[in-house]
Amino acid sequence: MSPPGTPRLREDLIRIGSLVVVFALTGVAAYALIDLFSTTPDAPLGTAVRSTAFVLVILPMVWALCRTAGRTLSSIGLSTPGRAWPPLVTAALSAWSVSALVVGAALITGNATLDTAALLPALLWALLLAPLMTLAQILPEELVFRGYVQHMLGFHLSQVAVILVQTVLFAGAVSMSMGSADALLDLVLLGVLTGLLRMTTGGVWAGVGVRLALTATAIVLHGVDLSFGAGSGAWNLGVNMGGAFAAYLAIRFLFAARPELTRVPVEQDALPRRRIPVRGVMYDVGSGYVPGQNSRERWNPEVVREEMRVIHEDLHCTTVSLFGQDLDRLEQAARFALAQGLDVWLQPRSLDARHDELVEHVGRAAELAGRLIEEYPDRVVLNVGCELTILNRDIIPGRDMRRRTMALYVFGMLPSYYNHRLNRVLRRLVAAAREEFPGPLTYGSGTWETVDWTPFDIIGVDYYLDELTRGSYRQGLRALNRLGKPVVVTEFGCCSYRGAETLGGSGADILDWRDLDDRRVRGNPVRDEGVQADMIERLIDVYETEDVHGAFLCMFVEGDCRYSPDPTRDCDMASFGIVRPPALESGLSPDDGHWEPKEGFHALARRYGADVPSTADRG
Repeated sequence: MSPPGTPRLREDLIRIGSLVVVFALTGVAAYALIDLFSTTPDAPLGTAVRSTAFVLVILPMVWALCRTAGRTLSSIGLSTPGRAWPPLVTAALSAWSVSALVVGAALITGNATLDTAALLPALLWALLLAPLMTLAQILPEELVFRGYVQHMLGFHLSQVAVILVQTVLFAGAVSMSMGSADALLDLVLLGVLTGLLRMTTGGVWAGVGVRLALTATAIVLHGVDLSFGAGSGAWNLGVNMGGAFAAYLAIRFLFAARPELTRVPVEQDALPRRRIPVRGVMYDVGSGYVPGQNSRERWNPEVVREEMRVIHEDLHCTTVSLFGQDLDRLEQAARFALAQGLDVWLQPRSLDARHDELVEHVGRAAELAGRLIEEYPDRVVLNVGCELTILNRDIIPGRDMRRRTMALYVFGMLPSYYNHRLNRVLRRLVAAAREEFPGPLTYGSGTWETVDWTPFDIIGVDYYLDELTRGSYRQGLRALNRLGKPVVVTEFGCCSYRGAETLGGSGADILDWRDLDDRRVRGNPVRDEGVQADMIERLIDVYETEDVHGAFLCMFVEGDCRYSPDPTRDCDMASFGIVRPPALESGLSPDDGHWEPKEGFHALARRYGADVPSTADRG
């Protein structure tokens, strides 16, 4: 029997393949007509031929594919003018400015020459030809590959895989249209860059803007007969890639400053609102991320018992996700939670452990979970790990979490490498857990990981809203739902300072860990608890209108991230906790139950406790 989602996958692949083939064949036919007219593709007549092909063939086909799939042109990134012009203008101006600066530097240093008398005619020619090139080439390519193809692939693949696949299709189709593979490397670089821009902004206009600027620059430089001297390859690379990279940075800055520009799925994309069946929060029994650091130095059972009561009665949670390394603490906290009426998810962690040690630790946790589920049937879930690619060794190179995170920027372009290693160790963990635990199993995956969910009962994803996911957040949830198993967001949340809403799970990166006795924050952030509260409200809105089985807010308290009236030492604003630990100067400790609720605490309590029109809870 085919797994759920397979017919839709097959249908979407047929649609994508048909569009790419028609695009390539239309390009071949257009180039043949251009040859017949004895002109060039970039001449006015050549651009007119290609523009006509786009208007008569490609645009109607994209529109028809969208309509028959229940989509709109807006949903694939062709947003309204109000959302289109900021990324388009920002990308175009930043790319053009940096390219002009590189050319200026070459001229000043005597590494380039040009015909100054031809500058004005060249500028006028660029003003005429660049818009034609946009209609003939840039917009069709962006609408097809970064618009429709990238959007549809996003329902089935990880974001990294989506960018790579659309890049391959783009480079291959355009090369076929031109009848030459000479520009293949340039097309691959262009596909990756514009794919990143599409992922960052949720639309195609930033890609159109940067390509428009680079096209206009190329027309002008050709018109003035620019010639680089020594190191011409480096200068040409600076003109093209320097401008493109500048556009990418400018777009990231723009969308960090104005997150409202991100394309928000229209109301028709949402499902009828209903209450999330599993409403949870994460609770740390003690974790360490660097040598000498422990998030919970002392274990006070009575405090833990009381905090389980708060989680159930005040926050209105149905479930708590307990994580940490000490299995005795996990068991005691689990028993307190179960006695309060909470269901329990257990997530043993062993930072930097190698695979054999990790399997042994999860096996012992499975024994513990087995005892609990025998006493409390149907109320315990075992989560065998969290983002193992960066939390543990031997999947991505690096002896500690910081180095593995940095290595991910390189290995992120080779997802098959680390996903194969990840799924191999996950199969070992599942096998070890099944020997001792008869209940449901899951895993807290990172968005960069592609997990084989076959041996698991529940799909889990640590799914923060950030600059990489904000343009396709609902889409990512729907992609997981098509696998036919319950989907639970195993982590979501935000820190409590201005700008944290764009950083997601990276919000804590402003913490300076070099001196654990004098922890500080970098970059002069401004504390704002409303940022965290707004994010909680926003994401619960998404979960209540998507087919999400459950969600766990990260997290109740980060005890070693203390509040301070001194902004440079206010580590609490760089934590994900929804309660504020006291300042060190007070002499009080969160390990003894001393904390104050933040705005995020009240937001979560209000949303989890609200009566929402719902279908029957599924447990």
